[in-house]
This record gives sequence, structure tokens and C-alpha cells, in this order.
Amino acid sequence: MKFWARYIFLLLLPSLPGGRGDVLPSVCGHSGNAGKIVGGQDAQEGKWPWQVSLWIAGEGHICGGSLIHPGWVLTAAHCFQRSQNPNFYQVKVGGLTVSLFEGDITLVSVRSIFVYPSYLWTDPTSSGDIALVQLDILLKPSQFTPICLPEAQAPLTPGTGCWVTGWGSTQEGDPSSVLQELAVPLLDSEECEKMYHIPKTKVPEKRFIQADMLCAGFAEGQKDACQGDSGGPLVCVINSSWIQVGITSWGFGCAQPFRPGVYTRVPAYVDWIQRTLAENHTDTCGCHSRAFGAHPLLLLVLLALALLGAL
Repeated sequence: MKFWARYIFLLLLPSLPGGRGDVLPSVCGHSGNAGKIVGGQDAQEGKWPWQVSLWIAGEGHICGGSLIHPGWVLTAAHCFQRSQNPNFYQVKVGGLTVSLFEGDITLVSVRSIFVYPSYLWTDPTSSGDIALVQLDILLKPSQFTPICLPEAQAPLTPGTGCWVTGWGSTQEGDPSSVLQELAVPLLDSEECEKMYHIPKTKVPEKRFIQADMLCAGFAEGQKDACQGDSGGPLVCVINSSWIQVGITSWGFGCAQPFRPGVYTRVPAYVDWIQRTLAENHTDTCGCHSRAFGAHPLLLLVLLALALLGAL
């Protein structure tokens, strides 16, 4: 390839499909309001603008999630136990309920699902309970505010007050129709591990709280995330911005004594999140551009190369 042909190709390469991936936004974590879930309260409109509902198409809400980018949702791997086919799912953006009959909502198709490779589907307490959902379109800034992610391996101090949100059960078995919010303190992982062995378990040698997990809640129970909250965010205010430190993952029952909620520790996966976004690009038009010969820019590049080659 002649010098000028190579130069033009390199200039245009970032604009080609797959030539560059997505990056996390620099502006994030700003709530519209200052300020299941068992023992929580109804959330206010606009307070948690990154919260979304993951739907099975034609059936409704199954999990929560959080918008970290106009085209990406962070959620839990176990939400896709039933299927990893993107066509099976939709993401509901906006609104306070799980109904489609409310204003200012968008139901978005899913383009791709990325489950952390080491997650074990057969073990509900497995490490790696994290997944990324790539939307079929890029959302407009007016439709949402992304949540900020922490620094990789950022330390999380026990006692820090955080919030968990979701449409899960408000009592075991009763789903909530309105988004719930609950303030919970972060817990020391070793203390949480001891709690999960009270009373003595049948497998005393088993470790429940792994290095990529985080506990939040109360030793006495009564307040907790529950079924249906899975995949939703655990967020804290750090340096005046909301930061997502956890993803609702698992627990034994809901709001039981000595069984606080267990969350995927987001700092442990920030590098994987950034790498996954960098390797995948969400088209602004919602087109997948999979047809090689149908992309006008690519045709222009090929034509330019052909003309330059003839010189």
C-alpha cells in the first residue's frame, strides 16, 4: 500500500464499525434530588436516574441494573440464568414503577450480553456475578444520568452509609410496583463471613464471602434487598458524587438475622468493564452495520484506496 493510501486509511480507521469502542462518561453520579427492598421506602422521581429494569420480553421485570454509559447497563450475571440470548430481553429506562403505562419511559432492545467468564451458573454464591448489557441504541442525555464507577481496587470503609434500590420483594414473595430505596451501611467482610456461620453451618469449612464480594446491611436483619432486586446498584456518595460500589447479588432469605445482603464488589471489576466497553462500539443510529458492503464510509475508503493505487 502506498504511503498516502496508508495514511488516509489510518485517519479513517476510528470511524469504521468496530474501529473504536465505548468509553465511560466523564460526567456521572448526579442525582436529580438531594438526598426489594425489605424495610425500605418509595423512591422519589429523579432521585436514582441510573436505575433501570431488566425485562424478559413479553413477561416483565426480572432484575435491576444501572446505566454506566448511554449504551451500557451494569447488572448481575445470574439474571441471565434462563437465557443469554439478547433477543430474550429488554431494558426499561425511566419511571418509578414496573408498568409501561407511565410517562417518560423508554423500552430498549438489547444488542449484546457480556457475562463475566468465570461465573459458575451452578453456584448461586459464585464469584464473578457481574454482567454488561449493550443496548441497541445510545440513549439521549435527557433520558438518564449515568452512575459513576469507583477506581479499580478502591478501598471501601466499613460503616460507610450507602443506598440500595430496586423493584424486588418488600416481603419475601411480594414484589414491589414502585421503586424502593433503603439506606444500608457497608460491613466488614470478615465480620460478615462470621455472621454467615451463625448458627454453625453444615459445611463449616466453606467460605461464603469471597474477595470480590461486599456485604451491606444489619446483623439484626429486618431491612435488606430481596428477590427481584438482583442486578441493581449499591451506591454511596464519595467526593460529592454517587459512586456504584456494589451489585445486588445473593443472600440467604431476605432480611434474616445474621444474613446481610451480599453484593458484587464493583472495584474488583472496573478493569474488565472498561476493557469490555473499549472492545465494543454502540452505533449512534442503532444500526449494527454488519453488512460489509452496505457501509458508505467503508465504500468511500475502498474507493480512495483504489484511486490512489492507480496513481
